[in-house]
Amino acid sequence: MSPVTAVPELLEAFAEQARNRPTAPVLHRPARRGGHTATTYAELRAQVQLTAPALTTAGVIPGTRVVVMVRDGLEFLTDVYALILLGAVPVLIDPGLPHDAVRGCLEEIAPQAFIGQPKAHAARTVLGWARHTATLCLSTASRPWGPWPRLNDLRRGAHDSPVPAPTRVADDALAFIAFTSGSTGEPKGVQYTYRQLGQQAHHVGDAFGIRAGAPVLSAFLPFTLYLPALGAHTVLPVFDPRRPADTDPRSIIQAIQHFQARALFGSPALLHNLARHCSAHGLRLDGLLDIATFGAPLTPVVLDLLDRCVPAACRIRSVYGATECLPASIADRDDLRGARTDPPAPGTPVGVPVPRLTVRIIAPDLPATGLLADAPALEPGAIGEITVSGPHVSRAYFGQPRANAQAKIKDGQRTVHRTGDLGWLDDKGRLFYCGRKAHAVHTTGGTLYTEQIEAPCNSLPGIARTALVGVGSPGRQRAVLCIELERSGNRHHTADLEQRVRQRLHGLPGGELIEHLLIHPGFPVDIRHNAKIERGKLARWAARALPAPRTARAAATATEDRP
Repeated sequence: MSPVTAVPELLEAFAEQARNRPTAPVLHRPARRGGHTATTYAELRAQVQLTAPALTTAGVIPGTRVVVMVRDGLEFLTDVYALILLGAVPVLIDPGLPHDAVRGCLEEIAPQAFIGQPKAHAARTVLGWARHTATLCLSTASRPWGPWPRLNDLRRGAHDSPVPAPTRVADDALAFIAFTSGSTGEPKGVQYTYRQLGQQAHHVGDAFGIRAGAPVLSAFLPFTLYLPALGAHTVLPVFDPRRPADTDPRSIIQAIQHFQARALFGSPALLHNLARHCSAHGLRLDGLLDIATFGAPLTPVVLDLLDRCVPAACRIRSVYGATECLPASIADRDDLRGARTDPPAPGTPVGVPVPRLTVRIIAPDLPATGLLADAPALEPGAIGEITVSGPHVSRAYFGQPRANAQAKIKDGQRTVHRTGDLGWLDDKGRLFYCGRKAHAVHTTGGTLYTEQIEAPCNSLPGIARTALVGVGSPGRQRAVLCIELERSGNRHHTADLEQRVRQRLHGLPGGELIEHLLIHPGFPVDIRHNAKIERGKLARWAARALPAPRTARAAATATEDRP
């Protein structure tokens, strides 16, 4: 029997919004000379309907894998929706990845086409990205630049072409590929089906109460894709998605006030910068009703700062998830405040799993298995690996059979995804995050999980955040707690702070295994959110900063004493 086909749900929802509210704003994006440029729903739909035949003329057909590497918000939405209309497969790769990582992504995905801004094409040409596979390369340049055909010229040539009917697709067909940031390994291409895209849109709308016409300031581009289908009025701030922590907070404040934004999406680093600026200048963001942060847990420092500048009715939420499953759970203010228990609960509270998502905890050291029967769930309170299954969970990585074998478990028609994260569920079904499996520190005295140590220490005054790293070989690692001070902290008198940290560690299971405390000027962070700590780099720094172990010193002394 042939699979049932239909117009993609995401595309149909957007088309309905455009039919019902053609003159409503769908997007305001930064203009080159200041201010913002407006686009209505009718204008975006017309642009999509013009781009689709232009791409068809260029050679894009259903199933064509097309890398989209553009920063302009309107171009991004137009190209992605036009590709979905044609049944082609948009491919998103983080532009902030190292060049070698981008090359690896492109070699793995073997795209047939590449849509990019001039800088992306320059890098592709110089660095040899997709040289042998991307036979169709289109430029989004507004003026003639380089040898590549311009998409705008193709659009002008398609003015008299009929608008192609949306390609009917099976729910389980490949719709989209988005690469992970590679923060704990090589980036992997996450496959999204049409059903998964539709389910993610529902989760975004339901979880954050997005209503038609509601102004949403979005500094988190992955969710921007869904907002036109939800009827939202998306406002893009002036920011570099590769460096959200460097965003000028004044531009965020101006956009919130000018557009009367009711919701704000952004990384913890961007929100920390914004809240710190508001606190320093006595500013309040009284119109905000919803703040959602992605990429890393919201620390007590940032939560306290946000509390001072937003109304009490504003919902502050920290979203837990991954490229393979977003969102997985959402922690609200009460959940985040619950991290300050005495004695502190192990890990960081990340809330209750979203509807229709099943979260199970399995043994942390379980080898790869394809059968759910070989991965029994642990009891509430036991720390293990977090697994997720549900309609918006990705079933596979593209072209990665080994990664699929390690991360995917079959349960009949369902796929269970092993996140590589550690955590536990309490008896009320609330999820607590204890860090990445790859970041656990294995000492001779036992194993330490990062969030078990860091979350309680992050709430101490004067500390911006902490990071537990291991120096040495697993099983014989020295546990080191690196400390990043608040900007207002006194870097010349840290003895009192270190004493308070030691007192806090004394009350934590495994706290006595922490051998060293090191003050770091500013943690290295990931390129996507500027919030996930690059622990490999930090561990290498700690190894250089620490004195040599006694055994190494003794061996060196013995060598020096030889005649």
